[in-house]
Amino acid sequence: MLKKFIREKMQENRSLKSIYNGSRAFYHRARKLSFFAYDVTHTFKHMSWTGGNQTQYSVISSELLFQFHKLEKGLCMPGEKRFFGYDPAIATIDLLQSWYEMGYSVNDPIYCGAIETLRAYRMRLSQTPPKKGEILLRRLDQQLAAHAKIKIELETPQNIITINPDDALPAYEKLVLARRSVREFSDQSIDPLLIERAISLAQLSPSACNRQPCRVHLYSAKDKIERLLSLQNGNRGFGHTAPMLLIITSDANTFFDASERNQPYVDGGLFSMNLLYALQAQGLSTCCLNWCAEPAQDKAAHRDGEIPQAERIIMYLLVGYAANTARVPRSARRALENTLITHS
Repeated sequence: MLKKFIREKMQENRSLKSIYNGSRAFYHRARKLSFFAYDVTHTFKHMSWTGGNQTQYSVISSELLFQFHKLEKGLCMPGEKRFFGYDPAIATIDLLQSWYEMGYSVNDPIYCGAIETLRAYRMRLSQTPPKKGEILLRRLDQQLAAHAKIKIELETPQNIITINPDDALPAYEKLVLARRSVREFSDQSIDPLLIERAISLAQLSPSACNRQPCRVHLYSAKDKIERLLSLQNGNRGFGHTAPMLLIITSDANTFFDASERNQPYVDGGLFSMNLLYALQAQGLSTCCLNWCAEPAQDKAAHRDGEIPQAERIIMYLLVGYAANTARVPRSARRALENTLITHS
């Protein structure tokens, strides 16, 4: 009744209508600014390796990966071999010491990967010794002496795995063509091992400095799924048919400062696509659900989904077996020339 009265008055008075429209536009701009403020606050709170959170596993493991990956890359560079890597090598040794002092497992694959990288780096220094490297060599030898047993599966660098395109391309093309967004699932249960295998394959996705920021939160309880889906705009009419919901996130603690503010979404997208294909290859169907959420929705999803605040939600993913009656949109694609821009 009140809305009708206001509309009628605005029709009668142009000045009143102009004031109303201006106020409405200002409100929407202010609301959008609050979204940016939410993102900025999250970035400054969680994207820092100097804010007193260096004892967190996600931070020290990311910094360790960041440093020893520099050595790994250097060992693979083309051209004449020369000395490199003094600073990242010292940083890696220091971080390994901090890791040990903090009580984290020395059997962790990241810790062991750092050790094997230092071992390969030390062998390289026998070919390209530093001119003034007594301190570096001594610290390397001390660190490696405590880890004499070589973990062959973590040796680096490795040879490239070659494939036969005549076999691989048709199989990949078939997989890509089969992957569609399904919106009707059967009630068939899902073997957890299929999900674990898919995530293990997705973990091989490239990420900035190999820091692997992505996490996957799995939900199979119906009430939990319904509560989380109620926060997402785009699953009405079919979301309830899925027996499983995955929420893919990217841990902001794995990034060192705000210059990497967009990287969680880049790494998260790469991870998500590989996860989709790994699930499809095992006969499971999926439906990606965007996370175009307001701050209140985002906070609620973190709370209800028991997701750490440092993790940014990349997307929701419905998982299940397609129902026998399921159909999918054709989803026409843009012409290739609209996507491929060739530069001379």
